[in-house]
Amino acid sequence: MVSATKVEGEYSFLSKNSPLDQSEGVKTHLYHLGAQHGNDDLKSTACPEQGPSLLDTILLSQWDNFAWKGHLDYDVTACQLKVIEGGINFVGQLNNKWNSFSLKEYDKIFESFRCLKANSMKSYEGLLLCVAQGENDRPEVAPSASPPKDGLLLIANAYPVEYGHIFLVPAAVNQLSCYWDKRMFGLATKIASEVNNAAFRVFFDSRTHVVSDHMFFQACYFANPLPVESASAVVVYEYGGNDRSDIIVSETVGYPLKALVFTSNNLKALVNVVSEVCFSLHGNTTAYSLLISNNGTKVFLFPQVKNLVTGCSLSTWECGGYFIYHTKFEFDNASETEISKRLASVSLQDSAFEDLKHLCCAIAHDLVK
Repeated sequence: MVSATKVEGEYSFLSKNSPLDQSEGVKTHLYHLGAQHGNDDLKSTACPEQGPSLLDTILLSQWDNFAWKGHLDYDVTACQLKVIEGGINFVGQLNNKWNSFSLKEYDKIFESFRCLKANSMKSYEGLLLCVAQGENDRPEVAPSASPPKDGLLLIANAYPVEYGHIFLVPAAVNQLSCYWDKRMFGLATKIASEVNNAAFRVFFDSRTHVVSDHMFFQACYFANPLPVESASAVVVYEYGGNDRSDIIVSETVGYPLKALVFTSNNLKALVNVVSEVCFSLHGNTTAYSLLISNNGTKVFLFPQVKNLVTGCSLSTWECGGYFIYHTKFEFDNASETEISKRLASVSLQDSAFEDLKHLCCAIAHDLVK
């Protein structure tokens, strides 16, 4: 596994010289975010001319090493992709090995983190690193450290939907059974900003809480914008009375699944508003998915009509317009009409969506003033 060693300069950089010392229990790379992420500001755009960020480099190096060692169930980069004909440009992937219930395979992993006993994760290669808020001005990397309780563990998914697919799991024992933790949502959003790669997306599916009984996020890299990210949107609420509290709430237009979009460069405002909305949806047993994109400054909310108890709802990438097909026949015959019907079948009714819009606007108005 690629490990980090201290070199002269501003950061601790990657090196392949030595393996991790995990003899004292759970040990992994610990990435401390710089103090610039201790305030409320998020990066709004990726800067490719500056080269990849430190966290992006470490994450992809670790994931590639995990894949090179043969731990992936298949090579997702070899899967056939196509843009489905039509005006929305849905994306289809042919993958007969991906299993929508693969999350169950990770129950034993989550249980290991719940215990955090010495050597319980000693041989598990899927644990790539841990990310937590740091105190110094610049990011720091410790090559072998115990994950702090306020960190997120980044775990490779052996059944990837796309390149770099990972789980982001709260490290603290008491957070593993928590439905929603606003601090962890804020940290996941900071990670999206710190990675600073336009291809990086973070997901949360309320249905996975039913499957695994643990709160966690997922993330992976999509080379192109998801169809929903290219959809038109109209503003339903905008607050700009204070530069530190600006937030915009929009709704998608012309997309078959009704969605709301929260946009802000202010971390605190974004996290507070989206968290309060999620608490309300959970209280009403409404299934939903979240897509964090644009370096953490934009959050798509996809409410769905399926009840949380049933677990029958679409994943975030499906809500975004990215679908996996298990057979060549299904892949070849995928159509915009069929996908649009599938999305529309879980979309809220107009009256329910209007109520949700009013709720979101009221929450935003109350929290960011």
